[in-house]
Amino acid sequence: MNEAPEKTNRLFVETYGCQMNEYDSGIVRRLFGDRGYSVVVDEKEADVILLNTCAVREKAHERVYGRLQSLNHLKRKNPGLVIGVLGCMAQNLGEDLHGMGLPVDLVLGPDNYRDLPELVEGIRTGNGGATLARLSSSETYEEIEPEVVSGCLAFVTIMRGCDNFCSFCVVPFTRGRERSRNPDSIVQEIQNLIQNRNVAEVTLLGQNVNSYKMDDGLDFAGLVRRILNETDIKRIRFTSPHPHDFPLHLLELMASEPRFCNHIHLPLQAGSSEVLNRMNRDYSKETFLNLVKQIRTLMPDVGLTTDIIVGFPGETEEQFQETLELVRACEFDMAYMFKYSEREHTLARKKYADDVSEDDKLDRLGRLISLQTTLGAEKNKREVGRSHKVLVEGTSKRSSSDWMGRTDSGKVVVFSAPEGASLTDLDAYRGTLVDVEIESCTQATLKGKADWSSASSRTGGKVRDNASEPAAV
Repeated sequence: MNEAPEKTNRLFVETYGCQMNEYDSGIVRRLFGDRGYSVVVDEKEADVILLNTCAVREKAHERVYGRLQSLNHLKRKNPGLVIGVLGCMAQNLGEDLHGMGLPVDLVLGPDNYRDLPELVEGIRTGNGGATLARLSSSETYEEIEPEVVSGCLAFVTIMRGCDNFCSFCVVPFTRGRERSRNPDSIVQEIQNLIQNRNVAEVTLLGQNVNSYKMDDGLDFAGLVRRILNETDIKRIRFTSPHPHDFPLHLLELMASEPRFCNHIHLPLQAGSSEVLNRMNRDYSKETFLNLVKQIRTLMPDVGLTTDIIVGFPGETEEQFQETLELVRACEFDMAYMFKYSEREHTLARKKYADDVSEDDKLDRLGRLISLQTTLGAEKNKREVGRSHKVLVEGTSKRSSSDWMGRTDSGKVVVFSAPEGASLTDLDAYRGTLVDVEIESCTQATLKGKADWSSASSRTGGKVRDNASEPAAV
């Protein structure tokens, strides 16, 4: 008598979209790990395939549809394979995903991951497919530490959901209302990342991260101060904020604390006050520009990045010109630029006709990208001759003999490794700060020479003297 093949528990997770989704995928991996699952990097080896999706842009939807179609052959080959769609697209489309002829067994929104392993086990034992897309007013997964780590960098979610209801945005409908995570769990997670994973820099995540607030009055600035006081983290960054949540004491904390990086992602979205009003952004171009001036007064070397949408319903050429003018005035270091696309459930879809032609959207996007590319290159040229503290992150994409990191203001810097250093030696330097003099630049990257005598170890002392010598074998 032949024995039945032993059941295997192998999980493959693929993530689309923002850092919040990356963090949520870490939560999913941790939940399945606690059930005895191992994570594989090849979907062909998996018993369970989960796609964690984004609903913000139309292209993100199209990528997921195409990916699901490409998985059809695996499903036919292995009918017991479980394929699930998670995240914002799952929340937005729900049951509809089951009726598209796609190989989907499970559809689950981002507030329901605690139920995920049990639902998957039910499907694997013959209970059929499932959809779960309820929104929570309290779920923050605060006791689950997913360890979303890349080298010496890590993401930590401090809040979920959004209360702003920008008319173009689907997030309040896919991730629910704002709720902030307990600060004790945040501090503990960061300290664990430092001690267990040698993390030197964390990025605090949330849909509207700087509106963090606890019942006792602790706000975002107070949370950052607690992290600075109670952990040994070398650098703190955050994303993504809203321009209406930048009180003076938050900016003053950033200006006074070297470990709180002077890099602010400040989403503009549009440079016309009329368009901003239709977007329900609750600020005008004048108030936005005044905020930028206040930030630069306190922090002249601040790095400013932004998001911009072109072709929003009703946008005229004259209003688009206002966006170009404001981009010139703000001198952003970098921008994420998009053409408008309608999203299900948003106010803009219900209230406004998508009346800017595709040709006009593409033309405006091209002109905006051209302008920002020029401005960003000019700003990089001003860095030549200056010296920056750079956190060593890893090797350059083009050559392992060059290493890379970022300045306090968020600019990517490529610099030569210590003479004779190997990839093994990189581990001794990763997460350390080194002085780099900028010698040249491209449109996107600074290039410089590192003063390796300035590098200190993760514990504060000098990096070992023989770091450039060949490692023992």
